[in-house]
Amino acid sequence: MTAQVMDTKPTKRFWWLFGIYAVICVGFAVFRKYPLRSDSLVYFTWASQTAQMHTWFPYPQTIYDPWLASLFHVNLGALFLRIHNAPVTLHFLNAAANLTQLYLVYRLTLKFFGEQSAWIVAWMYVLYLNSLGLVVLNLSELTFTACTLLCIWFYVQKPEFTWGLLSGLMAGFALGCRPLIVALLLVYGLVWLWTWRYKKRNNYTQLIGIVLGVFLFVVPMGMYSKSQTGQFVYSTTTGPINLLMSGFDGATGVYNDSILKNDSVYLSKKTFYEKGEYIQARAVQWIMSHPTKWFSFWPHKIKTTFVNDDIAISPLLGDPNWSFERFIKDARLPRQQRQFWQQSLVYCAAFLAIHTFQFAYYLLLLGLWGYQLIYYWRRRHTAPLIVWIINGFTFLGFLMTYVGSQGNLRYKYPYLVISLILFAPIVVFEKKLSRKNKEITR
Repeated sequence: MTAQVMDTKPTKRFWWLFGIYAVICVGFAVFRKYPLRSDSLVYFTWASQTAQMHTWFPYPQTIYDPWLASLFHVNLGALFLRIHNAPVTLHFLNAAANLTQLYLVYRLTLKFFGEQSAWIVAWMYVLYLNSLGLVVLNLSELTFTACTLLCIWFYVQKPEFTWGLLSGLMAGFALGCRPLIVALLLVYGLVWLWTWRYKKRNNYTQLIGIVLGVFLFVVPMGMYSKSQTGQFVYSTTTGPINLLMSGFDGATGVYNDSILKNDSVYLSKKTFYEKGEYIQARAVQWIMSHPTKWFSFWPHKIKTTFVNDDIAISPLLGDPNWSFERFIKDARLPRQQRQFWQQSLVYCAAFLAIHTFQFAYYLLLLGLWGYQLIYYWRRRHTAPLIVWIINGFTFLGFLMTYVGSQGNLRYKYPYLVISLILFAPIVVFEKKLSRKNKEITR
């Protein structure tokens, strides 16, 4: 593990690409209309009501919701909805988060792998269309991933208290969206132990800064939520329901809340914490009684997460009625075939072109994701710190996901986007190797 870095300023050609992509993002934010539903609608409703009441989330009425989720994401949205209370405001926030991600994957690659790799990773990011589609949804993927990248960016600057504090604050913001940022904090702890044990360096001031930075979000957020709901809440409270998805006889490892619809005990619970306590106790009891069956769900969880990648492709065309998965499954039926081909010829062609490109590109990225493990393991003695941070975060993050939740294709988005940083150097290496082999064979 080496600390060697190659930090330089972004090039002019990157700023051209960044500017063009920014125009595209803003164009989608302003002109693409897409209906809010499911989590997007829930988050917008919370943020909109928070803005109207000129308060913060959670507010007292949310005590009767089934759960609370993405507190930082909702509060960030509510802050800007006070200016203009409409979904387009959140689109602009998403566009800003999307551009932040592009800038940070470029800068982190530039810092550790050089300009050629950084230029490739910028294009890799732009061509990954889910990030653009997420601009018009109100999900927490962009907020969480942008905060995580900022957390990593501040961490790798210098092992000092100030940078650690900033890194920890960003981790706190990410924790306010999803608890899975804990996986990255665990990696930081392991890096500190490794540095102290084998490098004889004790960067305890950075570690203290990280812990303090996390607390700077957790404590005020928790105290505020306690004053409003009676519970110290600083992150999503969907853990119990996610655990239950793989904790009952009819479970398969994917989302299925049918077990709660006829549960009289659950329906009698009034508050989110009463519901959560009951669900968690029920799920834990079932898992402890059926450990083998619980583990048998894991292959289905993994399949559900990785076999499909239509996280936010449909919004690019503005039609929520068709996704690539539905097209593959339902278009084989005569009635659904007619429904699809009754769309305009331009829409059908665009749908097939965009989804075919995205799926093929996703398969390429998936292959690089696997190959980079072999590539960097062979270079483990010279691989930069960022390799171990990202792969450690990915491994522990997925482990926590499959222990405490079900399979969902959205869960891989942050890890795949951040792992792009590791893919670009492999492309550069393979290009150089191919050129070298051609010269040898001449």
